Amino acid sequence: EIQTIISLLKILDNPIDDISLVSVLRSEIGTFDDNEIVEIRLCKRDCSFYDTLLIAKDELKSELKEKVIRFLDNLSLWRKESEYLSLAELIWKIYTDTGFYNYVGLMPNGSLRQANLKMLFERAKEYEKTSFKGLFNFIRFVEKLKSGSSDMSAAKIIGENENVVRIMSIHKSKGLEFPIVI
Repeated sequence: EIQTIISLLKILDNPIDDISLVSVLRSEIGTFDDNEIVEIRLCKRDCSFYDTLLIAKDELKSELKEKVIRFLDNLSLWRKESEYLSLAELIWKIYTDTGFYNYVGLMPNGSLRQANLKMLFERAKEYEKTSFKGLFNFIRFVEKLKSGSSDMSAAKIIGENENVVRIMSIHKSKGLEFPIVI
């Protein structure tokens, strides 16, 4: 889920990123199937996929044309909004415009998936408090976190008062109280 949103942010920053664009088209946000993507690509083969989409919106017929126009209109809207909305506001707007946040909530482990999306939103809010700004720098920041696998692990949805067994070192448990300690 997070990778889909990051891919969308990448194409908002640089629409000529073909890999990110096709992954978003095939996701729940784009809702294009493989046959539709092939049909779009056949409109023009020797340019970027984004340029092919721009050509396809004029050449295609039927409901696929409407789907391409709707997708390009959303991209254009989000690109304009990225100029004046904060990063966190833009991410949340994408969640609500696409219904993606609610969609992942209905999937298996939906609460964990939603927690991961909330975590990305929170990271964007934290990132904006630093001296770095902009979509490109945020994408690089997230990619560094993922490659270092330090702070971009799955969100934790277990609360402090959950009835679970916790395994921790003496140092981690300092200052905490437990009814039973082994």
